[in-house]
Amino acid sequence: MRITVVLAGLLLVPPALAHQTHESSYKGVIHGFVIGQDGQPARGMGLTACPLGVPLAMALPHVKTNNAGEYRFENLHWGRYTVYADDEDAGYSTLSTGPSGDGHPAEVELAPEHPEAEFRLQLPPRAGFLRIHLTNKQTGAVISGMEISVMPRENPESPLFGMGCDSNEVVLVPPNKDLLLHVTSWGFREWDESVGRGKPLHLSSGTRLTLDVQLEPSD
Repeated sequence: MRITVVLAGLLLVPPALAHQTHESSYKGVIHGFVIGQDGQPARGMGLTACPLGVPLAMALPHVKTNNAGEYRFENLHWGRYTVYADDEDAGYSTLSTGPSGDGHPAEVELAPEHPEAEFRLQLPPRAGFLRIHLTNKQTGAVISGMEISVMPRENPESPLFGMGCDSNEVVLVPPNKDLLLHVTSWGFREWDESVGRGKPLHLSSGTRLTLDVQLEPSD
């Protein structure tokens, strides 16, 4: 019903004004440089511009830096934004080091009176890379899908993130933190090492860990 009312209202706007209003909502620009942990420009780094304080109901704009570590987002709506590294191969994602984590990201605001903003990004430490080799405890067969949840050890009632994915997928884990891990899969009991409080986990930035996890089929 709300959508119908909005569309009806737009039909009353003269075409030229409607076009101008539409165009004026997509003039924002965010640009800047990305510096890696080594102090050098981050080349070919995937970045996402994330609007703040609004529901996220669409694909977010994504670009990559050039050889000088420069990037540019264009045609953005007015509003508040943060920019974060979103490049899983390089060890960055919204879950491990982006705004969905436990940090407080810097932000810029775009508006008609200041439609362009510079955002210089200093990359945080890369995530840890976790791979889980998941098998049926009774048959040894590979289990194709899994569900995991990760929470801080000091506050296990507040999960950092949970996700369902293929069991061969590498999971990016917040680095240099004392964490607890839970692993399960549909049709199976939870991993016996994570039942209850969870499996202790601590990965340094950039390190890789493979866990052999066997699940017992549920009754």
